[in-house]
Amino acid sequence: MSTPSRSVIARWFFLLLATAILFLYWQIISPYIIVLATAAVAAVIVSPIESKIRKVVKNPKLSGVIMLVLIMIAIVGPLLAIGAVMVQQANDIASQTIANAEWRETFDYRELALFEHLPESLRTQLLAQDPSKLLDAGLTWIQQHIGAIFSGGAEVVFKTFIFFICLFFFLVDRERIYKAALELSPLKDSVDRSIVTRMVETVRGVVMGALIVAIIQSVIAAIGLTIFGVPGALIWASLIMITAQVPVLGNTIIMGPAVIYLFATGHTGAAIGLMIWSLTVVGLVDNLLSPLIVGGRTRMHTLLILISILGGIEYFGPIGLILGPTVLAALLVLIELYKAGILEQKESTA
Repeated sequence: MSTPSRSVIARWFFLLLATAILFLYWQIISPYIIVLATAAVAAVIVSPIESKIRKVVKNPKLSGVIMLVLIMIAIVGPLLAIGAVMVQQANDIASQTIANAEWRETFDYRELALFEHLPESLRTQLLAQDPSKLLDAGLTWIQQHIGAIFSGGAEVVFKTFIFFICLFFFLVDRERIYKAALELSPLKDSVDRSIVTRMVETVRGVVMGALIVAIIQSVIAAIGLTIFGVPGALIWASLIMITAQVPVLGNTIIMGPAVIYLFATGHTGAAIGLMIWSLTVVGLVDNLLSPLIVGGRTRMHTLLILISILGGIEYFGPIGLILGPTVLAALLVLIELYKAGILEQKESTA
């Protein structure tokens, strides 16, 4: 067999072997790919803080551990506490309403004052329905899905543990990972650095611009909903992290129905108070805090962020709140590089 033929066979054998091994390894890590991606994004976000800690302690591993502890104290702890309260609120609401047989028998939405203010077509449709059957259907749905919701608790705890392990190594070895990525990439190092820099700036901009402000709005909204006596305040306030991405009407989508609920149940003073709180305190957060927090960071179009968050949550689950905009950031960087002529540069250097 001639040398060129042997070389071609060897090349194809290597490619097939590499493809098979990569496929098998993908099957191994695919259950944890979302955890890895989330840890990588988290490392990008918190690395500036970890770098400052590293300058003080002079030890990468120690600074990584300190950073993890800070994240647990500042984020994980409060999230667990909030989650526990949300579960309790949801349980209280369900036990007092839809899970209460006596309440289901006596409740009739057609007797609410709000019903008279609904459009005629909607009232006609509701009048044709049996309230008790609708409530029974709702209770059946909850009973069918509540087990699936809580059965994933152990998996969440385990993957959270894996997340912190991955985050630790991403923080400690980020320079080594960066150099390895440059060596493996077929692009010029200057182009690779440009891609990484823009990705980091965009990801941090999305988190700082779209999510932190929305989280602050959710917290302030939860305070108002709690003060004025809206049941399940934390549950409704958590939705503002998504609706806050909707221009103009973001907070109104959640706060509006809450105000209407208070009016409909006869709590006129509380309804007026919540309306004022919504318009003045919650509504001004975006205008006052966004320039302060975001500053000159990269901002993406609100519609793109909203679609990315919704699609990310549907595809990745709750962590899609971060991963959705992150994928969008990567896409926009690629589009920017394409418009800058990256393909032409590659061809000219080939």
